Amino acid sequence: MRRFLYRLPRFKTELPMDLILGDAVILGVCLNLSESGLRGTFSHPVLAGAEGLLTIYQGEQNVQIHARVYSLKGDEARIRFRFDSEQEQQNIREFLKLVTPSSPKSWWR
Repeated sequence: MRRFLYRLPRFKTELPMDLILGDAVILGVCLNLSESGLRGTFSHPVLAGAEGLLTIYQGEQNVQIHARVYSLKGDEARIRFRFDSEQEQQNIREFLKLVTPSSPKSWWR
């Protein structure tokens, strides 16, 4: 029998982003976004396990969060956010509200 695992809602996007890995800045596109991470593509290869500072842009707004490349599937990377504080989690929630204004309010805490 399969076990049900709850997954936070994911939202389709096409937002520019960049990932700072050491001295390198790798440009990318966020394809879907949730409170816990994202799926996207990058202009240069990234390795699973790489950690860095991720910035996602929406017009004049952006959000920065420490992140880890969790896995790779083809040219897409799955990224998990690493929260160091409750404020960082709140920043992601506020950014999601900005980029997904038509989402049901019940999804947001």
